[in-house]
Amino acid sequence: MYRIICAKWGDYYSDEDVKWLHFQCKKNCSVDFTFECFTEFPQHLEEYKQKHYRASIQPDYRFDTIQNGYHRDDFGGIPHYRKLCLFDLDKKFDKDDTILYLDLDSHIHGDLRYFFELNNDKPYIVWNYWWEDKPEEWKRQYHITRCPLYNSSVMVWKPSQNRRIYNFLEDNADKCFFTYPSMDTFLFHQFGSKDHFNYFEEGIVTSHRISKNKGIVHMLEGLSTEEKNVYS
Repeated sequence: MYRIICAKWGDYYSDEDVKWLHFQCKKNCSVDFTFECFTEFPQHLEEYKQKHYRASIQPDYRFDTIQNGYHRDDFGGIPHYRKLCLFDLDKKFDKDDTILYLDLDSHIHGDLRYFFELNNDKPYIVWNYWWEDKPEEWKRQYHITRCPLYNSSVMVWKPSQNRRIYNFLEDNADKCFFTYPSMDTFLFHQFGSKDHFNYFEEGIVTSHRISKNKGIVHMLEGLSTEEKNVYS
């Protein structure tokens, strides 16, 4: 079975955002699929987030700021750790299922069938190809923001393929939640050198923050709520 999933917590995104993503999927997928939004996550991991998140409030989009004496990329707490919990849902899915995860601010411009026809020998994640054309800019941003080359806005996996990521988080929760300000940085630092992921071809997933060219999925990550509403 082909499954498209997303995740929602807090009040930044609404039920309307979930419905909009579902509508886009139905409009832009030529194969049958099931759609599900996950809203329940392990509470014990929230305790680690609260313990190690060092900012006064959580920024709702990407911008440079200092809170409580910490730069944004030293806040810790892995604010989007709930996406990692999706790797613990093996028991909910059949071993032959293919799972496509999409962020709620994803805009779909092509046939999602592409993601279900990939060679699934390994899970897939977005590789930030745009930094390859700007190595000096990537180095500058890495120094400032630990800029990862992974982007978890779109991921594909089969049950059990990402289980060791969740296990690693569970086994090292104190260290991980203390160290990492983002899920993408966590994935890139801990699994980027382990040949764990495959990558979508360049141009399949694009970022509005970097380019106005649109792939099958166009990510609005890094934009403010107002900017996303204008784009919609």
